[in-house]
Amino acid sequence: MLIQLEGGSYNVIGGAVPRLPHDIAHLIVEDAFGLHAGLWGTLAAGGLVQNATFAGGRKPPHATRRAWEITDRAGESLRQAEVLVRAVADAALEDRTRDLEWLRRRVNARWWAPNVSADALERACRELRAAAPRWDALGEGSSLQLTWPL
Repeated sequence: MLIQLEGGSYNVIGGAVPRLPHDIAHLIVEDAFGLHAGLWGTLAAGGLVQNATFAGGRKPPHATRRAWEITDRAGESLRQAEVLVRAVADAALEDRTRDLEWLRRRVNARWWAPNVSADALERACRELRAAAPRWDALGEGSSLQLTWPL
């Protein structure tokens, strides 16, 4: 089954290409912090989010209802991913790529994740900045392939 993301929103990250599509930022941050029930984990489990639709392939019976049930169960984890993606993009923008105390204050205890470390934050910021020029260089109708580690 194929899922299509509508896209359209960006995270500002600074650097030579200063912004990156929000859904790509999710993939990078969720991978770096091991967030398995964020946007990409929810999609991989068969869930849907507001800007995602079924775009091809065989849909099992009751796929839409089941997809939204998966998404409902992931609720707090999805919100955690949203908060962390924004905070990490801001860390990249402000060159706070290893500043865990700053990040902790930004997200507060409710949204903190156990796998957040200075190394993971630095990796996420570096990968955000590396992905932005790759995205920006694409021609119309081209694609950028990234892998979600199931």
